[in-house]
Amino acid sequence: MLGNVLAIAGCTNSGKTSLALRIAKILGDDCTEIIHQDDYYYDCDKVEKIYMKINGVDVTERGFYYSYDEKESVDIERFKEAIENASKQSSYVIVEGNMITEMEQIVELCTRIIVLTLDIDTCHRRRLTRVYDPPDDVGYFEYVAWPAYQRHLRRAFEKSRIDKRLSFLDVSSPSDVITEESMLQILSQVINDHVKISVNPLDVNEIMQMASSPSCGAVSLFVGTTRDVFEGKQVKTLSYDCYDEMAYKELRKICAQLHEIYDDVEKVAIHHRIGDVPIKESSIVIAVSSPHRNQAMEASKYAIEEIKNSVPIWKKEIYESGEHVWKNNSHCGCNKQLHSKTSNSPLVKSTIDSFLKFFSQ
Repeated sequence: MLGNVLAIAGCTNSGKTSLALRIAKILGDDCTEIIHQDDYYYDCDKVEKIYMKINGVDVTERGFYYSYDEKESVDIERFKEAIENASKQSSYVIVEGNMITEMEQIVELCTRIIVLTLDIDTCHRRRLTRVYDPPDDVGYFEYVAWPAYQRHLRRAFEKSRIDKRLSFLDVSSPSDVITEESMLQILSQVINDHVKISVNPLDVNEIMQMASSPSCGAVSLFVGTTRDVFEGKQVKTLSYDCYDEMAYKELRKICAQLHEIYDDVEKVAIHHRIGDVPIKESSIVIAVSSPHRNQAMEASKYAIEEIKNSVPIWKKEIYESGEHVWKNNSHCGCNKQLHSKTSNSPLVKSTIDSFLKFFSQ
């Protein structure tokens, strides 16, 4: 791993380049270098071809698609060399590309990895406005680009369960215009809200530090642990599982709600453990910081209730008797409307110090 290398990965047309440019301005354009995955594609004669027919008819005039949405289409060694060279010349390196999480050689170099996600409608609409070289063939999005993204995202979620460097942020929107306000909202979530689903034991102190801030006099902490008895039955362990993509979206929504409802809340960290969680060990840690204790305490209480109500995480109670029972959240509020207020979730002055802390967490 190199020092201060931030990767921005995820869906095509999700705004990776725009985010990279904005972060570079905060860190300082003169000391930050951006490396674009797209600059390292092989020429088309070296790119694998996908032959496809529908009802016996070729999907394109030439009978195939170029497989530009798999890592084999990228000269990874040259890509890696560029990152290593940039890290020797610049204080900060930002790497952006839709397949970064698929490239282990690149992942190994990164300090942090932000994965931007999109819904299919937003992605398709935006892609239709873009010009590619070579141009998209008819059906390329439906048969190649989107299925590849779904595979990559699924593997990124699996990787994230054990790798704390990855974080996810859904940027789906009915608007295709990137405004200063929308960019500030994204940056605010990146810096101020730390959301993680992991199979690893939760480090309560580390999570609390993620929510701490020099301007806040209170960090309210909620820690949920496995108890040994439920309704008179001896519990052996709890086992959790989840629908990662929706769980991350819902947890992000809850963070945004906290900033909207509680004006003084500055930072939020929500980490949930999945897999087996033995007796006395932590399954969830919520940390909320605020200048004053009342809002921090109220916000952490609100957060755990909302998580129980809306996040698709399931719990299996395993009893000493050998019996077990699955329990899910009472309902999923996936269609809940939310109007986030950027001003209530400050960028912590948008300073270099904020990003240095982000890199180190």
